[in-house]
Amino acid sequence: MRVFSILLLSVCVSCILALRHGDVLSMHDNTPSQTRVDIDISAKSPVSPLLYGIFFEEIGHAGEGGLYAELIQDRSFDALAAVTGFSNPDHPSKVEVNLHSIFNNNQAKINANASANQQKQPTPHSSLHDFIQDNKHDNDNNQNDIIVAWSPLPGTKTSLSKSKSLLPGNPIAMEMTLEADADFGGIMNTGYWGIYIQQGHKYTLTMYARCPEDHPITLTAALTNADGNVTYVAGEIVVESGDNWQQYTLELSVKDDSNGNDNDDDTNGRLVLSFEEQGTVVIDFVSMFPSEHVQKGKDLGLINPWPFRQDLLDSLKDLDPAFIRLPGGCYVEGDVLKHAFLWKNSLGPWEGRPGHYNLWGYWSTDGLGIFEYFQLVEELKAEPVWVINNGVSHDESITGKEITPWVQDALDSIEFITGPPDSKWGAARAEMGHPKPWTLNYMAIGNEDCGKPYYVQNYLAFFFAIKQQYPHMTLIANCNMNQDAPTELWDWHLYTNPQEMFKRRYEFDAVSVRGDPHIFASEYAVTDGGGWGNLIGAVAEAGFMTGMERNAQAVTMGAYAPLFVHTSNRPWPTNMIVIDNHQWYGIPSYYVQKLFRQVQGVSYCNSMAKNMTTLAESDTIAVSSTCQDADCTNLAIKIVNFSGEDAQVDVKLNYSGGRGRAVEAGGRLIVLTAMQPGDENTFDDPRKVYPVEKEMHGLSDSFQLQMKAWSVNIVMVKFKPTPS
Repeated sequence: MRVFSILLLSVCVSCILALRHGDVLSMHDNTPSQTRVDIDISAKSPVSPLLYGIFFEEIGHAGEGGLYAELIQDRSFDALAAVTGFSNPDHPSKVEVNLHSIFNNNQAKINANASANQQKQPTPHSSLHDFIQDNKHDNDNNQNDIIVAWSPLPGTKTSLSKSKSLLPGNPIAMEMTLEADADFGGIMNTGYWGIYIQQGHKYTLTMYARCPEDHPITLTAALTNADGNVTYVAGEIVVESGDNWQQYTLELSVKDDSNGNDNDDDTNGRLVLSFEEQGTVVIDFVSMFPSEHVQKGKDLGLINPWPFRQDLLDSLKDLDPAFIRLPGGCYVEGDVLKHAFLWKNSLGPWEGRPGHYNLWGYWSTDGLGIFEYFQLVEELKAEPVWVINNGVSHDESITGKEITPWVQDALDSIEFITGPPDSKWGAARAEMGHPKPWTLNYMAIGNEDCGKPYYVQNYLAFFFAIKQQYPHMTLIANCNMNQDAPTELWDWHLYTNPQEMFKRRYEFDAVSVRGDPHIFASEYAVTDGGGWGNLIGAVAEAGFMTGMERNAQAVTMGAYAPLFVHTSNRPWPTNMIVIDNHQWYGIPSYYVQKLFRQVQGVSYCNSMAKNMTTLAESDTIAVSSTCQDADCTNLAIKIVNFSGEDAQVDVKLNYSGGRGRAVEAGGRLIVLTAMQPGDENTFDDPRKVYPVEKEMHGLSDSFQLQMKAWSVNIVMVKFKPTPS
């Protein structure tokens, strides 16, 4: 923090960027610069085509309440059951819950399991399912921070019930009974910090209900404002008498009011289910999606609606990632193995998926499961990097002797992803609506598990079993295994402060392209001193990325992390895309990632920024140059000024391997900077730190560039055609 304060004081008000798209900058040689950038066009090395991608993890409501388009939070009452302890196996089959009190407190306090944070060696079992069932913890929510999204209407007695389950994977339901002196009752859902209700849009409500009475009960479903005094749309569902579950679907069409006045969209809406008849009605899987998602799912032959919120999907498409690593991260491990992501639990219709507690502090419905993750891969046209659990969580480890079921589970996941539709798990994928196999070339064996008990033994079991059946697969270790085990590619993570991040641009210089295993820098970001995502953090990361490009034969892939965060739930300081229930913005790092991907290129040209006073490499300016095509007709020169002062550099294009090439006089300059190093984007000012572009004239193989303090500068140079 002291370093950051000094850097902040060193910046001056004159750092305002006055560039606009279409402005013209003329290049002239003036006084010699203190720094010279030398670029050897003929000394080239390949850049990995997969260098820049993204990493999706269910953290900070990235999926639940984010990319996943479900509008109802806790649609199957599993989170509420976890908060109350009702999901414990030894709990009675029915319990009345004071939902009003729980909702107002926003969480229930559950006794901590004293052994939850100890390494354990579970008893042997032949399957993952048996293991999980026999190693359940008494506490389903050991962080006690699950949000309660359900609230009762006055006059309603609410009870959680397991007496008649909807499905094996969905055992918990909500019973609502109208109290004798009440005129009406019911229940309300707040969504994910409000339901986004758009005028002129349609929403499809799906729910299961049963009525253990001798008469039907009519439920009124309404979308209202937060106070419930404005109803945007309402409809009725008649729950037939009888004790068998039935599915009910209702489309709610939000229209302008009948007086011709235009209602504004409501970002803090509610779903209210109410009834007036005396008796009890039982509900489960209360789900609501925009109707276009439901229709698109049907059009594509899917068993579930289209899962992705379009604006957030577009934010990822704009990054054009070469790969996507998913679904975690720590999310794959879990704090204990019961809370790990178990992909087989994420198959089939959404109402049958049990979901699980997420170690990041909330309930995951597993609506984003293995099938949806690979739908995302397909949408982004990216290379998938599938991360599997290797029998290790944060606090538990399976012994090498008992790892066989976990290895088989990994093999089954590969078959689900890549197998023909007549294979066992390929058929499961086809039944969900995707007969055509996906491709999979990269698989990570665990996440940050080096040093944990049994990781080496488990890794070896996974490595050889997968290689035997899928020899083409590149397997990723959590560290360089050295003599302990074969390492093809290993996972490298870094979260640090701006100054350290900038220094780490030399991190991979000593890696031998041929002699050492290659690196997957799958998680890096400035977190200490980076605010909620500020300019100085992004500039430092850009400097680090120049080192990735310099070593792009040894660094196969790299990704900023985390990807998404909901503004109302931020467990991590810096996240590339900040969201709420209807909008998003990219932090400055988002634009660094986007720009570097856009000009990633196919080969790196030897580049150096030299201090002309000391003749040593500059400690404040980083540079990387990449040819955009095989013939290098276009060159992207990335120059990062990690300094609180404006800087001028002399840029020299050299040709050590032969005759020089003439440079077009016209080019482009893209700059990312702002007034202060601590400047951040917000919903109110989403482009406070945003790249701007201008035309350049007077370029040659020698020119000067003026750079603002704390800036990322990309000069796009064109070469004239070589005379035939």
